[in-house]
Amino acid sequence: MNDINRYRELASKWLNGSITEVEKEEFLTWYKAHVDEQINIPPSFAKDERALKQRILSNVQASMQSPYNGKTGKIRALKKKLRAAAAIITLAVLGAGSYYLAIQKTAEVHTSLEDVNPGKNKAFLSLNDGPVIDLQEGGQGLVIGEELHYTDGTILESELFNNVDSESSFVTLSTPRGGEYQLELSDGTRVWLNAASSIRFPRKFNKNKREVELLAGEAFFDVAAYSQDGKKVSFFVKNDEQLVEVLGTQFNINAYDKKLGIVTTVAEGSVSVKSNNKSYRYARMVLAVGMQTIVNEKGVTKYQVDPEPFLAWKEGYFYFNDANIYTVLQAFERWYDIDVNYEIVRSDDLFYGKLPKNVTLDKALYILKTAGVHFELNNGRQLTIKNKESDEK
Repeated sequence: MNDINRYRELASKWLNGSITEVEKEEFLTWYKAHVDEQINIPPSFAKDERALKQRILSNVQASMQSPYNGKTGKIRALKKKLRAAAAIITLAVLGAGSYYLAIQKTAEVHTSLEDVNPGKNKAFLSLNDGPVIDLQEGGQGLVIGEELHYTDGTILESELFNNVDSESSFVTLSTPRGGEYQLELSDGTRVWLNAASSIRFPRKFNKNKREVELLAGEAFFDVAAYSQDGKKVSFFVKNDEQLVEVLGTQFNINAYDKKLGIVTTVAEGSVSVKSNNKSYRYARMVLAVGMQTIVNEKGVTKYQVDPEPFLAWKEGYFYFNDANIYTVLQAFERWYDIDVNYEIVRSDDLFYGKLPKNVTLDKALYILKTAGVHFELNNGRQLTIKNKESDEK
């Protein structure tokens, strides 16, 4: 069983659902031959592709007590050809050119890079587009009520918010690169803002309408149910491309990539997504749990997805699913507040897996190094991706 191409083929068939039971047994027999003897896979394990990938990740992590543990044999042989620094099974499951992100929080990584700390809770607040208040020392989040206060109960003291009409006042909360923030609106709805994001909302909702505007970036919403005179009041999230309507649910909106479009993913309940371009035949779609829409110049497209990868940022993780190097580094740019330049023309490397967001930049960049990506970090925050050298020895 030394033909890795055969097992890439089986892995691909497993992931697209065309694999037979006989082929599953063939694949798992090969898998068992390439993991520690202590790991036992029950027969039922073959029926759960998601659990298989998680078991594989656990095995890879267990074998990587340190990224420099001197592994030999299969790993070293594959590294020359595929430039991976994980177990052989990783490449079988994900295919050539794909790498599982597996960095232990306790692993010590020694590089020549200057440490760049991960992002943290910080944001900027303004009222009616007026002067800006720096909230970076303001704890975990902000609560919008009769008085503005932080989640720990400390009142936000600012003359900007004194003696103003709550219902006619609009507040803008923005996070910089390297920042994220949490917000509770006047109706009890909670919002998580990712890095380099901005949201505009009324200081106080009126009785018959709840509407906020996602100006840029990404936000997760946990919408509070709200009624007025016995009638449920909808909650709206708008931007230039779409309008989302909900009553009480949890969902994520990602507006980072204008070329891709606005990505809305439902974690709980249901939402209605309506494109602002009336020329589309299917301009409005209803999404239930595990559904997603992408709204762009081509129209509105609906998908069935696993919500976890799209919500991982809120839980403190990067989660990449066959992401190219540009997608990975765009996430790093926002979170570590770095600038990336490319000397490479193109790259076929694909990355899959989770990485904690609380690691420093040198540890995050180690995944690129294990994949054979060459880079330089200058002046602390200027990262240059170099052309790969010829085959490693």
